[in-house]
Amino acid sequence: MLSFKMETMDWRFRSLLVLSVSFLCLGCLKTFPVLEEPAPGKEGLVAFGLIVAQGGISNGIFKGLAESVPKETYISSVSGNDFRINLADPGKEMEGEGNYRFLWVQKLLMGKSENAAPKYFAISRLPQNQSLILDKASYTYTTTHTYTTVDKYGHVQVHTYTVSHDQSIWIEYDPLEKSKFSFYNPGGLEIRFLGNFIAHPKGINFSFGGPYTGTYVLTNIDTYLKENPDLTSDLKNKFYGKEEINAKGAEIHFLKRFIKENRSRYWQDIAIKKLFRLDPKTREAAIKAKIPIPAQDLSSENPIQQN
Repeated sequence: MLSFKMETMDWRFRSLLVLSVSFLCLGCLKTFPVLEEPAPGKEGLVAFGLIVAQGGISNGIFKGLAESVPKETYISSVSGNDFRINLADPGKEMEGEGNYRFLWVQKLLMGKSENAAPKYFAISRLPQNQSLILDKASYTYTTTHTYTTVDKYGHVQVHTYTVSHDQSIWIEYDPLEKSKFSFYNPGGLEIRFLGNFIAHPKGINFSFGGPYTGTYVLTNIDTYLKENPDLTSDLKNKFYGKEEINAKGAEIHFLKRFIKENRSRYWQDIAIKKLFRLDPKTREAAIKAKIPIPAQDLSSENPIQQN
């Protein structure tokens, strides 16, 4: 577990880095949640992306991809339901601008300000020494209904209306695969990105367009896109941006969004440090700009000359 004291990040560097990910610009957020800040070094943060293939899979292609929503979405302990965290609670929000340090939110659903943005879940305050797993998720879908009326003059009118529905799904894990999807509180000054996942029906959906009522399983989006390279455009833009389609590219894209969208300086600093370790291009851009940044984030070959 890391125990070093977090260094104060130079405000000029922070401004530059936020601008460097401006292609993810969210505009000015008037209200925003801020993840709770624990005592330094006491606990870590876990994050993941999740969508649902409500129509199942056909000829290797997932159908009916829908955003996962926090309603009735749970994380529980692997050993049983003695621990369960409901991701539906968005926490409190604070009005304002700039960077703040508030102690209010333990769960953060990123991307809700952009329809096309990936919906990431970021969770702190997880229990120590427990193996955890995502056991229930939810999504919304709509149905369109049409009916016809005839007035007293014989005029026929066709009416159409749309109804929104919430659907909860249970996720099942093969005993031999369960370890791939279980996780722990990383502890210390650490953000652990688990990856991006598609929850999809385990079997064939016989409901003819309705919601699947059987068991769902998880597939990593990295694996899915590598197996279906012709279908990369939408999912790649959403979950990887300009990064490569692999676990590293997915994490870099998440960290850039996280730095831009979450306003907790505590977690921003940790995310910036990790981004530098994963993405030399961003680190080199800061070096070339001669922006003072923590020494442990720089290689010995590229020291910054302090004035």
